[in-house]
Amino acid sequence: MESIINESGEWAREIGKVYQPDLVVFIAKSGFLFAKPIAQYFNCTMADIMVSRPASRTKDKLKRIIEFVPNCLILFILKMPFMYRFNDKKKERKIEITERYKKEKKNLHEKILIVDDSVDTGWTMQCVYQIVKETFPEAMIKTAAYTVIDYSTQRISVDYFKYRNTIVLTATSRKSNQYEMFLKQYEAWMAGKQ
Repeated sequence: MESIINESGEWAREIGKVYQPDLVVFIAKSGFLFAKPIAQYFNCTMADIMVSRPASRTKDKLKRIIEFVPNCLILFILKMPFMYRFNDKKKERKIEITERYKKEKKNLHEKILIVDDSVDTGWTMQCVYQIVKETFPEAMIKTAAYTVIDYSTQRISVDYFKYRNTIVLTATSRKSNQYEMFLKQYEAWMAGKQ
């Protein structure tokens, strides 16, 4: 997890050469891991928007099996193009506008960076982009994702990314042995302890 945090700090320096946000909005929960070092680098406020894809019956059935499947096989399956076409049909999103985000509505923000861990179909990023644009119509809004899949360009063009057409297993994945540590850091931030 430390390497991702350091890499995100370096990524922030790269972004900073062309764009300096005064607000970082991350897509919770997974975007937190990448947004925190970026917001720290720019010394700016960080807020979140909770977005989830409604669970499918297939995914619910597979949850019990997936924990026994080796990571290399999971990554292989996730890279297959049919996965994006399958997920693309599920455009509905459950959205929760958090209190932190609501508080930022009162403030003037000129440059906003939306951060997520990955963008595959683009539906979630597009949804959050629309929310932020409606909240801050005068702001220049850019998007960043640690990994981006070209399939998403049908919906949205991600401005900044570290990896393209690559699946990276990070601490935000339940399959990661660092997932619990990631959750503790996220929950501490949510509780205002960080």
